[in-house]
Amino acid sequence: MDLQSRLSRLQSQVGAENRDTEPKSQLSELRARIAELEKRGRARKQRHPTTAPALVAGAEPGAGSEHCGFGGEQIAPGLTRICTRYPLTGTLGSIELHSLREPPQLPGEPGLAHLRRVYLDTETTGLSGGSGTLAFLIGIAVVTETAIELTQFLITRFAGETAMLSALADSLGPNDQLVSYNGKSYDLPLLVTRFRMQARRHPFAGLAHLDLLHPTRRLFSKRWPDCRLITLEQNLLGFHRIDDLPGSEAPAAWFSYIRNGDDRQLKRVIEHNAQDILSLAVAHQVLAQAVAQPDAFGVDLYALGRWLVEQDETGARELLQSYRERLCDDATRLLARLYKRSGNWSQATALWEHLAAAGCVESVECLAKYHEHISKDFSAARRCCERLSNNAAHEHRRRRIEGKIAALRS
Repeated sequence: MDLQSRLSRLQSQVGAENRDTEPKSQLSELRARIAELEKRGRARKQRHPTTAPALVAGAEPGAGSEHCGFGGEQIAPGLTRICTRYPLTGTLGSIELHSLREPPQLPGEPGLAHLRRVYLDTETTGLSGGSGTLAFLIGIAVVTETAIELTQFLITRFAGETAMLSALADSLGPNDQLVSYNGKSYDLPLLVTRFRMQARRHPFAGLAHLDLLHPTRRLFSKRWPDCRLITLEQNLLGFHRIDDLPGSEAPAAWFSYIRNGDDRQLKRVIEHNAQDILSLAVAHQVLAQAVAQPDAFGVDLYALGRWLVEQDETGARELLQSYRERLCDDATRLLARLYKRSGNWSQATALWEHLAAAGCVESVECLAKYHEHISKDFSAARRCCERLSNNAAHEHRRRRIEGKIAALRS
């Protein structure tokens, strides 16, 4: 073998050795880098827990979960299901979770015997709704006697939406009641639109739906600066989130994952969604407690009375009567009307006289009507009319009462 051939052979051997060693070196460096990132992630979570410590400590993977991607299992191409179980131990804020063992019921809610409450929340690609907005994460939870069972469906690519809608539909039954927060205005209309765009029948028709934003507004809109879920958590549950990813950042987090595989922020979106649903389940129970014990929770008694009147006038009257000395004028007028409807004229007139003495024109008019039509004390009715303004209706009442007085004298 000549010299040139020997040199060529040696060069080829060196190249082969480099090809064997360089990938191994690169692989080692990559593994070291991944380990460092995981270490930093664990340290960040320890410094900034994203959910209630008791819930994090008690969370358990759901039955059948296989850790894949986001701690869940891939159940279809582009769709991951994440199942987590939260035992009813410990607290969320100041609320003992074992209280959820007793199913809550708000005024007007359907009977409990055959219903399963399904707590629902979505994370979407936009906050304005419309046909271009996609729900990339849907979370649902049910409360059992021992735990909150949470299931989250996450789309990991656009093609997974069809499978996600099928999985959601399969998770709901005819005896379910949906419970959401602003779901009637946002989550449900958006999901209905997505089902229709897939030319599929949505599974929500005929299901009872309780939107907890509405009772929250009824009871606390005059007590709190706003009725966002985070405000409810702080004021009603005594719970304050730490290092929570705002919902407004969820779309960017998902698109970042879709475009370049960066899942760091998307994991925080999943945690945010889980916390929303856990808070929703606890808030349902606490709102029911607030209705039963309004004094303990600082409830607007007038608003609660108006709400109860829609369902049970007797219950509304008994509630307002028990707080009679502390009622605002609006609530006192409502109580007087309820006394009137029940035929308790002595209690109604006592309240009207109290309000009339403070200048309430409506109560003066109620007294005029009472004395004209019920007590037949036309002189008292005329005195009430003299305190009313000179509009056409009041003038007509005065002339009618004067006519009745004249008829008695003749």
